[in-house]
Amino acid sequence: MIKGPFKNPFFVAVALIAVITIGAVVVPKMQVDILPAFRKSAMQILTLYPGMPTEVVEKDITSRMERWTGQSNGILKQESKSLMGVSIVTNHYRSDIDPAEAMANTSAYAMSDMYYQPPGTLPPMVQPFDPTASTPLMLLTASSDAKSGKELYDVAYYALRQMLSGVKGIIAPAAYGGSKRRIHIYVDPVMLEAYNLTSTEVNDAIKHNTTMIPSGIAEIGDINYSIDAQGMIKNVEDFNDIVVAMVDGRVIQVKDIGFAADAAAIQTNIVRVDGKNQVYLPIFKRSGSNTIEAVEAVQAALPKLKERLPDDVNLNVIFDQSSYVRRSISGLLFAGLGGLILVALVLLVFLGNFRFASIAVFAIPLSVLAALVALHGLGQSLNSITLGGIALALGLLVDNAIVILEGIERRMSKGTESMEAAKETASTMAGPVLASTLAIVAVFVPILFFEGIASDLFGPLALTVTACMLSSYVLSIAVVPLAAGIFMRGRIVRMKSDAKEKSGFNGALDQLELRYESSLSKMVKRPMFIGALMVAMTALAVIGVGETGYELFPNEDVGQLEIQVRMPSGTTLKASEAKIESMEEIVRSELGSDLNLVISNIGVFYDLPAAYTPNSGTQDAFIGVQLIENAEVSTDKYASRLRNGFTKVFPGVEFSFYTGGLMTAALNEGKPAPINVRIKGNKLEVLRDIAEQVRNEIRQVDGIVDARVLQRLDQPTKEVDIDRERAARMGVDPVDAIKNMVAAFSSTATFDKSFWIDEGNGNHYYVGVTYPEYEIDGEDVLGSVLVASKTKEKPIPFRNFSIVRNRNTAVEINHHNLSRVFNVYANVEGRDVGRTSADIEDRIADIKANLPRGYSLDLDGEVSVMRSSFANLGLGLGLALLFAYLIVVPLFRSFKQPIVMLLAFPPALAGVVGLLYFTGTPLSIQALMGAIMVVGITVSYGNLLVDRINKLRAEGMPLEEALAQGSKQRLRPIIMTALTTVLGLLPTALGFGGSSINEPLALAVIGGTAMAALLTLYVVPAGYRLFSKSESELR
Repeated sequence: MIKGPFKNPFFVAVALIAVITIGAVVVPKMQVDILPAFRKSAMQILTLYPGMPTEVVEKDITSRMERWTGQSNGILKQESKSLMGVSIVTNHYRSDIDPAEAMANTSAYAMSDMYYQPPGTLPPMVQPFDPTASTPLMLLTASSDAKSGKELYDVAYYALRQMLSGVKGIIAPAAYGGSKRRIHIYVDPVMLEAYNLTSTEVNDAIKHNTTMIPSGIAEIGDINYSIDAQGMIKNVEDFNDIVVAMVDGRVIQVKDIGFAADAAAIQTNIVRVDGKNQVYLPIFKRSGSNTIEAVEAVQAALPKLKERLPDDVNLNVIFDQSSYVRRSISGLLFAGLGGLILVALVLLVFLGNFRFASIAVFAIPLSVLAALVALHGLGQSLNSITLGGIALALGLLVDNAIVILEGIERRMSKGTESMEAAKETASTMAGPVLASTLAIVAVFVPILFFEGIASDLFGPLALTVTACMLSSYVLSIAVVPLAAGIFMRGRIVRMKSDAKEKSGFNGALDQLELRYESSLSKMVKRPMFIGALMVAMTALAVIGVGETGYELFPNEDVGQLEIQVRMPSGTTLKASEAKIESMEEIVRSELGSDLNLVISNIGVFYDLPAAYTPNSGTQDAFIGVQLIENAEVSTDKYASRLRNGFTKVFPGVEFSFYTGGLMTAALNEGKPAPINVRIKGNKLEVLRDIAEQVRNEIRQVDGIVDARVLQRLDQPTKEVDIDRERAARMGVDPVDAIKNMVAAFSSTATFDKSFWIDEGNGNHYYVGVTYPEYEIDGEDVLGSVLVASKTKEKPIPFRNFSIVRNRNTAVEINHHNLSRVFNVYANVEGRDVGRTSADIEDRIADIKANLPRGYSLDLDGEVSVMRSSFANLGLGLGLALLFAYLIVVPLFRSFKQPIVMLLAFPPALAGVVGLLYFTGTPLSIQALMGAIMVVGITVSYGNLLVDRINKLRAEGMPLEEALAQGSKQRLRPIIMTALTTVLGLLPTALGFGGSSINEPLALAVIGGTAMAALLTLYVVPAGYRLFSKSESELR
C-alpha cells in the first residue's frame, strides 16, 4: 500500500472520486436522531375490568398476568401498575431477544391466561413498548368551536388513530380529553319504585330489544333472499319506546320511568391547551425508528388527514420534539465546523506553507466522509454520539497527516526532491503512524465488554472514531504523501536554521525548542522528582473526582417543563380543573413573553390511555410548559420560581418539576425523577410507613426538592357490606343487588354490555342504564338503591340488608419482579446527583438497617444506571490501558518501552479532572469516555517520541544525545497535534451552536490532551533513560 500510490496515482484519484460520490449519495440518506438506537425491547400487557377496585385488580389480574407472561424467555425484569379497573404489566427483555419473538411469546401467554381471569375481564392488549421513548415525539391536538367534548374524542379515537396507523415509525395508542360517548337510559328511582322495577330489569329489557344476529339467506320460491332482521335500534330516541314491563295490563316503556339520551361516560379526564378544552393524541416513536423521519411523516400526513375530517375540526402539532433534535444536531455540526476552521489555522501557522496546510486540511473532510459511508453501512445514524465521535476525532484526524508532512518537510529542507521525500517519509513513518492509530482504536475495544446504556451509547462512538482513524491512516499513507510530492514538486523548502525562518512564529518555536532541550537535560537526571510529581498529580486527580461531583449525563435545557400535580385523593375532576386553571395563570404571569404554550392533562381515562400517563385519578394532573426558542431565562430557573410560588399559593398540594427531555427520559427509562428510593415488601401499610420515613429523611438532604411518595393509600371509598342472611330472608339475590348499585352510579354497561351502532359513522357505543347525576348527590343515595325481591312484590332498598362504611384504599399499586413496591421520588437542584445520592444513602442507613423482615430498600433509576455505567467505564479504562499496551508491544518488540509510553497517563488524569472542576462540570459517563480516549492519545504521543529516539540510537547516537535530539525533533509535531485536538474540540467544549450534550466529553479530552502532551515531553524521556541500562537493550 505504501509504494502502490506512487506507482499508480490515477488509481488513487479514482478512489477519492468514488468515496466523494458515494458519500454525496449516502450521507443525506442517513437517519438523524438525538441518540443512537437502544437495544432494548419491552412488551406491555394492558388488561381492563372497568370499575374493579385497585387491590382486586392487583391480586386477581396483575399478579396472575405477571406470573403467566413471566414464563417468556429472556425477561430481564417485570414492572406493573394497578389502578381502578386497569392492569398494566411491562416485561423488559434482554437485548439479545428479538422483539418479534418477545411479542409472540407475550401474546401467547397473555391470551392463555384469559381462562383464569375473573369473569368480565376484557381481553388483554399486548403492544411493544420502548422504555427509552417514554416521552411523546409530539402531541396532535384536535379542536372545534362546534363540536362537544365527546364528539371530539370520537374524532380523535376512531378517525385520527386509524388514519395515523399507516404512518411509518410512529404509534398513536390513545386519546386524551373529552369524554366517551355512551347511550344512557336515565331512570328515575322514584318511578322505578312506583312501578316496582329495578335498574337490572330495565337493562334486561334493553338487551332483549336490541341485538345483532346474522340472519343469513333464505331461498323463497325461485329467489335467494338476504335476510336483514333489523335487530338494532337505529335512533337513540327509539330506546324510549322499548317496553320494560307490563303492570296491571299496562305497558311500561322506558319513557315512563326515565329517558334515553346520547350522553357520555362519567368524565374522568380533561385536557386544556392554552386554557381551552381540547383533545390530543400523543405520538410515540416506534422502537428502532427515527425521530425526525417520524415527525416529518406525521407532518406530511396532516393535509390528507384534514381532508378526511369534518371541516370544523382543526388539527395542530404541539410539543414537537424534533425541533430540539434539529437544534442539537445543528449545534453539534456548527461546533464541528468551528473546530475544523481552528484546526486549519493551526496547521497553516505551524507548517508555514499553504500547500502543506491545504493537504492536511483536505484530509479531514475526506476521512470524515469515508467514515460516514462506513457508519451508514453499519446501520448507524447521525446523532449526538456519532457527531461527538467525529468532533473527538477531528483534531486526531490530522495527526497522522502532520507527522507525514513534517517528515517530508524535513527531508525537503535538506535538499531531497519532493516525490522522493514523500516516498521515504511514507516508508519510514508507516509503522509509527500505524502504531499511533491502533493505540487510539485499541482503547475502544473494551466497549465490546460493556453492558446496558454504556454499550448502547458508546458503541456508536467507538465505531465512529475507529472509522475516522482508519480512514485517516489510509489517507495519510496513500494520499497525503502523493499529494505533497505532486504539489510541492519544484518547490524549495528552506531549513529552519535559515535567518529568514528565525523570525516570527518559527523563530519563537526555535527558542522554545532550545529552552525545552535545556530543561529536559536537567529533568531526565532527576527521576525521583519526576516520579514524586507524577504521584502527586495522580493523587490530585483521585481527590478531585470527589470534588467535581458526578452524574449520569449532562443536563441540557430543552426549553420544556412538566409539572406533576397531586391534590388530595378524592378531589373531583371539576375541583382539580379549577386549581389547574389557577396554576396556568401563575405560569403565564411568571414566564411572560418567554412562554410559547401551556397544556394541562387532568385526571385519567381508566382505559388504554392509563398506560401513557403519570396520573392515577381525578386528583392528579400534569402541566406541560413550552418556552420560546432563545428564552431569556433558563428552564431550571423558571422551575425554581414556579416551585416557590406554587407551594405558597397551594398548600397541601404536591408538586414535582421535570425539566428533562427526550434524552433524559431515554437514559432514565421515563422515570419522573433522578432520585428513586425503592422499598419492596408485602404489606401496603408497612411499605407506606417506611416510605414516609424515607421521604422525611431525604427532605433534609441538601439539594433535594420535590420529595414525595408515589403510591397512596388514601382514596376515599364507600365499602358496601351485604348481610347475606338478611338479604336471603328478604328474597334478595346479592349479585343482583350489587349490579343494581353499580348501575345506579356507573351504568349497567360496566358489567353487562349492550351496544348501539351509529349508522352515521359506523362506530359502536355501549348502552347502559343508570341514575341521572342529580339523583346521586345525597349521602344516603347508596341505601336508596332498589333491588328486586323474589319473595316480595315491591323492590327492597339497599339499606335494609347492607351496611355502608367509609374507608381509605390504595390509589395505585406497583410491583417490581412480582413484589409490591413503594417509590420515593425526588429531584435535585443546585447539586450533582452523585454526591446527593451518597448523602441520601448515609441519611437513610438507619432505616435500611432496621427494616422489618422481608422488606428491602435500594436506590433505583438514574442512580442505579449511573453506577452500573461508571463500573463499566472503570473496567473499560483499565482494559484500554491493557489493550493499548498490547498493541504497541509487537510493534516496538519490547515489553518495557510501551510502559514508558503509558507512564504519562495517570498524572494526565489531573488535566481531565482539573478542567472539569474549574468549569463546574460534574464527572459523567461522557467525561469518563473522554478519559479512556486520553489513553490512546497518550500512547500516540509517546509512540512518536520513543520511535524517534530508537531510530537515532539505531544510527549510533549515544543515549543522552538521542534523548535530547529525538525529543527536540518531536516537540513541534506533538505541540501541533495537541493543539489541533484541543482547538478541534474547543467549540464543542464551549457549547457553540447551543448544544451542551458533548461538553463533558470535549472538556475531558482537552484537559487530558494538554496534560498528556506536556507530561510526555518530560516523563517519557526520563522513563526511557531509566529503563535503558545499556545500549544493548535497544531492540
